[in-house]
Amino acid sequence: MWWAGVVSRCVIDEGGGWVEDTIFIGRTDRVFVTRAGEEARVELDGKACGEVEREVLDLRTRARKPAPRDSTMPEEEPLNPETFYCSISSRQITFASPTLLSIEARDIGTEFCSPAKYSTSGTNIVRQFTSPTRVPLRPLLPPDVAARLDSLFIDSDGAGFFADDPAASIDSTWGIRRQQGAWSARVWVDGPIVARGGHETDEGPLLPHSFTGDAPLPIAWDALVRQVPSSSDAIASPAGDYLFVQRADSLLLFRPANGQLDSPLLSIHVGYGDEITMVRWATPAETRRWNAELPALEPPRIRVVSSPK
Repeated sequence: MWWAGVVSRCVIDEGGGWVEDTIFIGRTDRVFVTRAGEEARVELDGKACGEVEREVLDLRTRARKPAPRDSTMPEEEPLNPETFYCSISSRQITFASPTLLSIEARDIGTEFCSPAKYSTSGTNIVRQFTSPTRVPLRPLLPPDVAARLDSLFIDSDGAGFFADDPAASIDSTWGIRRQQGAWSARVWVDGPIVARGGHETDEGPLLPHSFTGDAPLPIAWDALVRQVPSSSDAIASPAGDYLFVQRADSLLLFRPANGQLDSPLLSIHVGYGDEITMVRWATPAETRRWNAELPALEPPRIRVVSSPK
């Protein structure tokens, strides 16, 4: 069994900025891949972010000037650790299969330390599961669809950057995300600081089921939403005889018949706003094997070491 995840570390940054506070936090994430029970070595400077948040909270509390005793001014708002972060280099896994990982990579300068110049840069990464080798997007798409994506990297309105090779940009900045019950390709487009940096396309071309390993929905998305209002996603079983539908903080299981959904067979609670990163329906034989093996499976040992100077 392979295991993929994200490790975060934080450091205190006292370099000052565009605001009165001068003590901030910088966070950096790294993706690791290893086998269950084995060690993953991750190079990252800093300490656990919760520990650093407590240190900064203490430093900022002591640095606050006490209000005069006869002051009629309202009390200061309590410090919020979310506002401590000045720079965030984040990584998030958006898709996983036996052969692929899709990773959202973002470098964020927040409004908390630079209200006038906060922005986001970054990229999307689709790579082989056990190596950093990139997987290109264009070979997966019809030629006309791939050609239309080139326009994203041609600066026609001054809001982006012109790419010398749009095709190479598309292949190097795409990621995999859910879109109306299917997996789609989303492209990251860089932009200037004045426009708050780059952005990811809201929608993108659907990816072949042969590539993503999921099954097409047995009901059209528009018809599904009419029957289950406020649906955000749906996943069909390989034969199309069962259908999971995601709504808010729950997954509802249906058995569709003639394009209709009756009452759900069961409801499973999930975190509000959680996104699906992998679709895999187990066969009966796999279920028996996993039930026997998974309880005894050890998680990986994550060893975080400082980056070499």
